[in-house]
Amino acid sequence: MKDLSEREKRRKRAYWRRAQRQSRERKKVTENQVTPPQSPEDDPQPQMSRQGTAGRKKIKRRDSKLYREIQVLKEALKQQKRKTDKFRKRCERQQQNTESPRSKTQHLFGSIPVSREVRKTLVFHHALIRNISKTYASAKHKNTRKIIVALVKGKILRKYKLTYKLQESLAISRKQLTNSEQSNLSNKLKYRSLCHRLHNKVLSFMTRDENSRLTAGKSQTITRGKIKMQKRFLNDTMKNLHRRFLLENPDCKISYSLFCRIRPFWVVQPSIADRESCLCKVHENLGFLVEKLHSLGFIGGTDLEEMAESVCCDSNSKDCMYNECPACKDKDFSVATEGDIQASVFFTQWTTETVVREKSKEGKKEKVPVKITVKKKTETTLENLLKLFQNQLTNFKRHLFNIKQQFTYFRELKKNMTDRECLIHVDFSENYACKYSSEIQAVHFASNQQQATLHTGVLHVGGVDEPMCFSTISPSKEKGPAAIWTHLSPVLELVKSSYPNVTMVHFFSDGPCTQYRQKGNFYLFCTKLQECGFQSGTWNFLEASHSKGAPDGIGGFLKRTADRLVSHGKDIPNAELLFSALLDIQMSVKLFYISEENIDEAIKSMPNNLPVVPSTMRIHQVVTLTPGQIIYRDVSCLCSTRQTMECQCYNSKTFTFEVQVTASTPEGKSQNSSEIPWQNSDIIGQWCCVKYDDAIYPGLIQDLNETHVSVKCMHRIGVNRFFWPRQDDVLWYLHEDVIRMIPPPTSVTSRHMEIDRDIWSKISDL
Repeated sequence: MKDLSEREKRRKRAYWRRAQRQSRERKKVTENQVTPPQSPEDDPQPQMSRQGTAGRKKIKRRDSKLYREIQVLKEALKQQKRKTDKFRKRCERQQQNTESPRSKTQHLFGSIPVSREVRKTLVFHHALIRNISKTYASAKHKNTRKIIVALVKGKILRKYKLTYKLQESLAISRKQLTNSEQSNLSNKLKYRSLCHRLHNKVLSFMTRDENSRLTAGKSQTITRGKIKMQKRFLNDTMKNLHRRFLLENPDCKISYSLFCRIRPFWVVQPSIADRESCLCKVHENLGFLVEKLHSLGFIGGTDLEEMAESVCCDSNSKDCMYNECPACKDKDFSVATEGDIQASVFFTQWTTETVVREKSKEGKKEKVPVKITVKKKTETTLENLLKLFQNQLTNFKRHLFNIKQQFTYFRELKKNMTDRECLIHVDFSENYACKYSSEIQAVHFASNQQQATLHTGVLHVGGVDEPMCFSTISPSKEKGPAAIWTHLSPVLELVKSSYPNVTMVHFFSDGPCTQYRQKGNFYLFCTKLQECGFQSGTWNFLEASHSKGAPDGIGGFLKRTADRLVSHGKDIPNAELLFSALLDIQMSVKLFYISEENIDEAIKSMPNNLPVVPSTMRIHQVVTLTPGQIIYRDVSCLCSTRQTMECQCYNSKTFTFEVQVTASTPEGKSQNSSEIPWQNSDIIGQWCCVKYDDAIYPGLIQDLNETHVSVKCMHRIGVNRFFWPRQDDVLWYLHEDVIRMIPPPTSVTSRHMEIDRDIWSKISDL
């Protein structure tokens, strides 16, 4: 039935209905008969034999098949007629164009006398039409034909009603001529230019360090169209980045789908296989609290930046973001307070704990306290959870402002440098494990393994378009200030010899307190820089856990290249051979070798009695103009006084290094706030005195970051009398609010305790 036409289907169904009706009538007659049925000879309509029925069915099948073939042939004939008409029309057009332009002109005028100018104009018209027509007919691509059509059609032809003449002369279809003017050549070129500019803007935005982080792994690459790039992982969702892009570029109207489509192929979302192991503790802990409160229905959104901006007057003001503005310093984030605030809730935080582990020493096992960082689930009341959220949000504002300010300063400095300035972005790469192309089993033991230290960086010079990538390679594992400046020495010598006009050097790095952000590096910065022939300089620290940049990619490229050489049969068992192997392949990265002896000599020449720079952990810019003296700020400043660098922005302070022998601190006595080693996590769990509302309270240090310390404080009941409250009083204090470290208070009664009386008298005098 499915192969029959509609008419045949109707006939078939009518035949079935008629046969069914006859069958019913016969049954009815048989049921009503009383007498025997008539003999076959008396039947007026004898039934057809089996052979006759089969013959009729065969005839019907043949007729149906023939009918279907006729229908198919009719359709083919129709298509063939269309094709014939098309080629007939083309043939007519070709016959019309067989005449030469001069013959056509002569045919038009005949014996009519016309001027030479008119005849010449008409010959030019026919020659031009013939040339365009041949070019259009021989074009192999549709885009070429579209360009020709866009050139010849327009408003003038429509004005004089000559579009049909153009269609007839050039054999152009009517559909192409009636397209809207939006598709002409000029608009297409304008659209392509707009797309190119928009693509460049999105590329620049997506590859900025605050929006995506560069990977440093050797295998973290991606290839598209034979272009190999180092991967970058997005720091936020595409929706948030799209919103941020529109805020920064209000003149760009770009949809979310187009923004995602023109994303660079090497900027990707991180997956579980690309697990990030350098996440920011401040972001993560606040994120845990926000997710918990959002799940409980106390807050509506989970965007940390929007929350921080909602509790301050101006997100671009340091006073507001540092919680120093009198108008908004006491402003809290609005939270729904419906429900029982004394109910118990569980939340997750990254915390530092002290555990006891066994270590073998001289054949004996000793239990040693060790500090570890764990992700811990804690139970508390909803009221305490809300207080903790407000406190962490206050700290997050400062953290967020530092991130934005440092990256903004980094971009503006690169853009506006003069030919007397250069920028050096440096970082230590993860040590390269030297290896042979083939090894025996004994080589895998630790005593046989050697590592090479890579200090990578990028040099930008004002007025020079292309930056220079460099790396120093050393067998020494030292990464302190003395080693840093030994690694920097050949780079500074290269800058001085290649760019003699440079007098100011700007350094950028991350801020680990054991390497770059410490008194030893500050001292060498304000002394070694002038010894190298430079007049001034700045050292800028990117915010903690947000300092991934180009140096990380250089380290990954060098280690990946070294592994490729090893896989090709090259032995690289030590740092010196690593340097030689990389130097032989003549890559674009400038390489320097630093011997272990040079670093050891630099360490020995370092003074061991350097004074501590106050508030070291909150410093983000250090400036040197005079040997032995620095100016330091909370964040980097780029203002109109940048050439002198002596502005008073962002809490600028001056410090002079006077290296002299100082008496050691008596046992049992602790340093003041400027001498407390905030970079050392061992102080967690120790006792200290904090100042709060012009009163002194003892407490235990719970946690710390670069600017604040979390202290669990006792309450005061009298002069030098303290007790533990029922609910823990834990707050974050500035480093300046910690007066000094103290020994544990002693018990006076079963509940009350007191600070050592000699220490109390000294604190009271202060």
